[in-house]
Amino acid sequence: MNKSNAEAIEQFYKLVEENMDNGMVYRDAIELAAVTVGGLITAKVSQAMAKYQEAIHPQSHLSQEEDTDALALLSMGVLWDNTYFNPIEPDPSTPLENTLAESIYFIMKYGREEDGLNKALEANEKTVGDVESRAEAIRRVLGKV
Repeated sequence: MNKSNAEAIEQFYKLVEENMDNGMVYRDAIELAAVTVGGLITAKVSQAMAKYQEAIHPQSHLSQEEDTDALALLSMGVLWDNTYFNPIEPDPSTPLENTLAESIYFIMKYGREEDGLNKALEANEKTVGDVESRAEAIRRVLGKV
């Protein structure tokens, strides 16, 4: 991964934290920071928001699956299509960018719940991937709520 992507991700999280420190709710803080940083960050946040919406929509097939979170992470970037999906090969050059999208998914899905931070961290622990990096990102945002 190139350094500028890592710097953009860090800039994104710093802006989210600043926005929240200035009184914004986390969803608005995330969306504003994504638009401000732009580029790949905006694309990954949009991807996470779309997957979050799909995962919570009561009529989506994804929301009715037993392992919704694991399947959401696996299918990030593709829409769930009835009872199957065609996963895309992960791009090994973008692990932090994928971790960003996965973290935003957990933040959005569990952030509004009572004890949302712990629920997001528990859900994160039950999935594969970079659990530690996602947990750090989740804490940065939901730890401020």
